[in-house]
Amino acid sequence: MSKNCWAFVAIIAALCFCMVCGCTSDAAPANDAGQITNEEKSLIVYSGAGLREPMDEIAQVYEEKTGTVIQYTYAGSAQLLSQMELLGKGDCYMPGARAYLDAAVEKGFISESEDVIYHILAFAVKPGNPKNITCLKDLTEDGVTVAIGEPMGNAAGKATKKIYEKAGLWEDLQDNVIVRTATVNELVVYMNMDQADAAIIWEDLLGGSNVEHVDIPLEEGFVKVVPVATLSFSDKPAEAKAFADFIASDEGKAIYVKHGFETYPSAKYGDA
Repeated sequence: MSKNCWAFVAIIAALCFCMVCGCTSDAAPANDAGQITNEEKSLIVYSGAGLREPMDEIAQVYEEKTGTVIQYTYAGSAQLLSQMELLGKGDCYMPGARAYLDAAVEKGFISESEDVIYHILAFAVKPGNPKNITCLKDLTEDGVTVAIGEPMGNAAGKATKKIYEKAGLWEDLQDNVIVRTATVNELVVYMNMDQADAAIIWEDLLGGSNVEHVDIPLEEGFVKVVPVATLSFSDKPAEAKAFADFIASDEGKAIYVKHGFETYPSAKYGDA
C-alpha cells in the first residue's frame, strides 16, 4: 500500500475515534466518593405538547429544589404512547386525557397515577368573533374555515371528533376543515396567522394568543381530567414518583393555575 493510502487510512481511523468519543456521555456512572451523577439525577418524562409551558416551569422549579434534571419529550399523546412502546424506557407520562393513560395501563406501562388538571375544549375565533361562533353547529355553516387537531394524533383532535360525532355533525364539519394538525400548539399558530376563522383547542392555550376565546356550551363540550403517571419500566421508580407527586402537589398545581388551567378536583367539573 502506498504512503498516500496509509495516510488516508490513518485519517479515517482518527475521525472514527473522535466520533465515538463525541457520542459518549460526560456523566460517569458514579464517582469514587459515591456521589450521585448527572445521569442518575435526571428523569425522562413524556408530556402532551399542550402542557409544555407549565411543564417547563415545573421542571425548572423542581431542578432548583432537588437538582434533578427533567428531560421532556413533547408530542401528541398517541405519538408518545408509540414512542414508549418502541423504546421501553422513561420515568413519567402525562398525556392530554385519561383515555391515553388507560391505553398505557392496558399495555402494562403504568405503575401508578394521580389526577392533576382538567382539559377543557373551547373555540378560538378571530378578534370580535366576526363569524358569530357560539355552538358546534356554527362551525359547519357555509364560508367558515376551521382548524382542528388530528383525530388520531392528539387529545384535542380526538375530543373534537368525539363531540361532533355525538352531535351528529362530524361529516358536516369535514367540509369546512382546512387543516388537521399533529399537535395542539400548531392550532394556535394557525389562528395567530389568520389562517382559519375558528379552531377547537384547549382553553388554557389561548391566554397569551392574539385570538378570542369562546366557551363551548357545557352540554355540547368536552371536559377531561389529565393525570400524571409513573412508568413501570422506570429504572428510578422512587425518583419518578417524587416528581409525579410534585406535579400533583399544591405547588405544582399553582403553576398550572398560573398558566390558565383548572385544577382537579373542581366543584364545577367534578370527575368529568
